[in-house]
Amino acid sequence: MTARQAYNHNIVVWSDIQDHLPLLKQSATGNVMEIGVRSGMSTSALLAGVEERGGHVYSVDINNCPIFQGHPQWSFMVADSIREIERIRKFAPDNLELLFVDGDHTYEGCLADLTNYGDRAKKILIHDCECPLTFPGVRKACEHYSKTAKRDFYVIPGSYGMGVIE
Repeated sequence: MTARQAYNHNIVVWSDIQDHLPLLKQSATGNVMEIGVRSGMSTSALLAGVEERGGHVYSVDINNCPIFQGHPQWSFMVADSIREIERIRKFAPDNLELLFVDGDHTYEGCLADLTNYGDRAKKILIHDCECPLTFPGVRKACEHYSKTAKRDFYVIPGSYGMGVIE
C-alpha cells in the first residue's frame, strides 16, 4: 500500500488524530521528523505530503513500527527520543521544515522532545493538546516551550487538539 492509499484509507477511519491528518499532509514538505509512530496514521499523512511536494520523513518510536518499510522517502529508527538524543540527532537532519511530536505524553517527556529537537524545525505540530484529564502535561509543555523559545503557540480543536508552534 502506498502512503497516499494509506492516507486515503485513514482519513475515513476513526482514529484519535483523524481530524488533523489533512493538516499533517499539508504541512509535510522538505525534511520532516516524527516522534511517535504507533499504527502509522500520522506517518501516512506525512508521507503523502512529501510524496506530493518532495522531502523525506524521519520517524522515531520506542517500538518497531515497519509500517512503510522500503519507502524511498521514509527512514525509521527504533529509539527513545528522550534518552537517545545524540543518536537521533545524527539520524535526522539539522534543518527541518516540520517536527511532529506525539510520543511521551508527560509534561517532562513532551518538553524534552520540544527542547531537544524543536530548534531544528520551522514549524512544530504536537498532538493531544486538548486532553486535560488524561494528558495535561502536553499542553503545559507546549506553553512552556513556546514562551521560552519566544515562538507563537496555538491549538487547533478536534481529535484531542493539535498544538502548533511557529
